[in-house]
Amino acid sequence: MDITDKSYTFKRGCDPTRITTRAKLQNRRCKLNQEINKELRLRSGAENLYKATSNKKLREKVTLELSFMNSTLQLLKEQLAELNSAVDVYEHDEKHEEYLPMISLGLKETKEVDFFEQFSDFILEHYSVEPSNFEDAILDLIDTRQASRTPTRDKNGVELLCKYYNLLYYAERRFFPADRNIGLWFEWFDSLTGEPSCQKTIALEKASILFNIAALHTQIGARKDRTKVDELNKAVDCFLKAAGIFQHITETFTNAPSCDLKPHVLEIFVQLMRAQAHECVFKRLQMENSCEYDILLTESHCLMKEYNKIHYNIQCNGINLPACWEALVPLKTEYFKALSHVYFAKHLAKNESRKNDVMIATAVDEKNRLKIIKAHLQQSQSSHEEILRIQRMSRELRTKIKISKVLGDLAELICNEMYTIPENINDDDGDIADTIIKDMPSNFNLMNIAPDFGKVEDPFRELGPIAIFSARRTWTAPRSVRLHKTDYQTKNHGTEEFGFSIKSESPVMISHVDINSVADLGGLKVGDYIVEIGDQDAKYFTQAQVLEKIRTSNNTLDLKIITPMLYTNKPSLNSDLIEKSFINHLSDTTSSSGVSSGASSPTNTNKLLKARFSNVWKSLKTNSIQRKFFQ
Repeated sequence: MDITDKSYTFKRGCDPTRITTRAKLQNRRCKLNQEINKELRLRSGAENLYKATSNKKLREKVTLELSFMNSTLQLLKEQLAELNSAVDVYEHDEKHEEYLPMISLGLKETKEVDFFEQFSDFILEHYSVEPSNFEDAILDLIDTRQASRTPTRDKNGVELLCKYYNLLYYAERRFFPADRNIGLWFEWFDSLTGEPSCQKTIALEKASILFNIAALHTQIGARKDRTKVDELNKAVDCFLKAAGIFQHITETFTNAPSCDLKPHVLEIFVQLMRAQAHECVFKRLQMENSCEYDILLTESHCLMKEYNKIHYNIQCNGINLPACWEALVPLKTEYFKALSHVYFAKHLAKNESRKNDVMIATAVDEKNRLKIIKAHLQQSQSSHEEILRIQRMSRELRTKIKISKVLGDLAELICNEMYTIPENINDDDGDIADTIIKDMPSNFNLMNIAPDFGKVEDPFRELGPIAIFSARRTWTAPRSVRLHKTDYQTKNHGTEEFGFSIKSESPVMISHVDINSVADLGGLKVGDYIVEIGDQDAKYFTQAQVLEKIRTSNNTLDLKIITPMLYTNKPSLNSDLIEKSFINHLSDTTSSSGVSSGASSPTNTNKLLKARFSNVWKSLKTNSIQRKFFQ
């Protein structure tokens, strides 16, 4: 292995001791999660004591303690919400005063997990292999998990998380059987509430890593300099990638134990990321097509509807989001509503001679046109006043100077347009002008970007092909078989072959055994896998390689064989799947190994095999029927 190859270099996370604003924020989040976990355990113990005791005085003391614990817990959650409200931390360092901040998610925190003992025991027990051969692979998995807790906020951090997610696929297939637990617990903290969630299954680990990949994309997207077109395009990609990963979690992960992984919460995140991507597109349009008011009008109106829908879903579903997020969404709704009315007024002023414009459905005479322009600008002023009210009511937004600057620019834009209206245009002389903007579809169809996790090499490849040698399959312990051809057998059958045929590859399977042949007397059975020939591992051998080894073995052939086992204790779905996969593997195209016995081949080998399995399944069906009758 070339250590200079970047694909093999170990990707580390950022230094936890490095003093940066984001590092301080994440460290504070970690401490708050631990404090919340401590208070939750204390409260659980107090509640159990309250239920267990009948002493009146003791119950009064416990009730008092519970009230203090609940107050402390509420205070800690408010502090965590303040951390999540620090949207300025993830913005561009210098040029984030010209636009409203984006909502970016914090990473989920977790506790350390040591796979070494459990994986080593499982390798010895299940695979019958010396665990010391896989110490480096297990330690690399542990180090990668530890590094993924503090990823860097760039492409390398995303690649690190994707690498660990891919390693989890191999770990799940190799070490997590479907019928039992190997003694590992995965504990993750909710990024919104700080409450811990603990599960035995690796599904929580995979979903949390996916969440962190999406959260990291949101942080990278928020960090882009949105005063440059190329940076805006990168931000759009980041937010759409985050939306795609959140959608992927919704479709693949069920029974979420934490709030931030619930389907309705993830759906809000998907909508929010797509709206923020659309907002970046709108900012690019403002820079490139500053005079195309009809396009800007359409996109700002669509953005207003998107944020309004998000705000409605948050209110209806009762999602407990940070107060800053809950205030920023309606603020952006009113902000883009004000912009849409401003651009409508500009569009009407620019196209005064066009009578068939699809956006203008009113009379086009000069006086009515000016009244409509003034009415839309007044609507913009009303929206601006609502924005100021929302900002005053939110403690988090009230202290953010950057938002105040953006709102000041909006007020200046509205005032400049109002100065273009003659003073003799009044609202009192005639009907009230219609300020309803027709709904028009967006010119941009933004789609979620499906996650691309790349590929990594299986660190446990030496265990064998993962399709066969996995935790979901069982087989007998490897047994040694020595096939030796005597002079009598060679003389009797007139050949020097061992009397068996093989099929498939990686690993090679015994597909046929001649009766009374060397292979039959040596203990080979149809369906056995050859895992070793001589002293050489044969799990990845092709048929040609196995045939070559057999031909060069002369009169003695040393093999190591395993026999697949069926689940006889659970004659349900697992057994059906195992039997189906096993029979399908047997039904592949059989190729002769060139080592068949000289004796005539029996014609009822397949019938004997089917009869053998049919008897097993008849007994299982009988047992299942008896259970139904006697339950």
